[in-house]
Amino acid sequence: MKHIYHMTPMRALLCSLIAGGISLSAPAQAQTVFGVYEGEACPAGYTPLAPVDAFWTFLARCDELPYSGVFRIADGASIDGPWNNCQQHANDTRELEYTLCKPNYQLFDIDGTTFAVVRGGEQCLEGFEHVDFATASAYSDEICTHVGYWGIARIGGGGSIDGVGYNCGIRATDSRQLGDAICVEIE
Repeated sequence: MKHIYHMTPMRALLCSLIAGGISLSAPAQAQTVFGVYEGEACPAGYTPLAPVDAFWTFLARCDELPYSGVFRIADGASIDGPWNNCQQHANDTRELEYTLCKPNYQLFDIDGTTFAVVRGGEQCLEGFEHVDFATASAYSDEICTHVGYWGIARIGGGGSIDGVGYNCGIRATDSRQLGDAICVEIE
């Protein structure tokens, strides 16, 4: 999957300057970081930009999208590039060439090693691999706090680790489909 374009975090107070000092700040969604990817899906660790995120992100910054594209966003919707003023379309059934994706992972560090909890799937980010059972066991108290209180995440070898709500349990094998993954940076 080819990454086409990347946006840095945006200012939260989009409208306050336009209103001449009256604070009409956009919600936190206005700070959405996004990337443009080829195809109808996002890579591991990313999820399609929600329509509300797209609205607030491009309300006053439509020119930050590539000019002539039409981009897939979440819930079957799409958004046009600046050529059509970033107009959104619900239930767009066309096959589109690009998708707007936002990060859906969290990086954390344990003893100088970078780990990632990847939400929404069992795959790791590029440059990462599933943490092995021995490492997950050795650092289970630290890792489980990142899983999510009632979460269960995939680790290497088909195992899993539980969040704090399940007492940080760890299994060498777990045949269930899981929604998250714990990964470690490849050295």
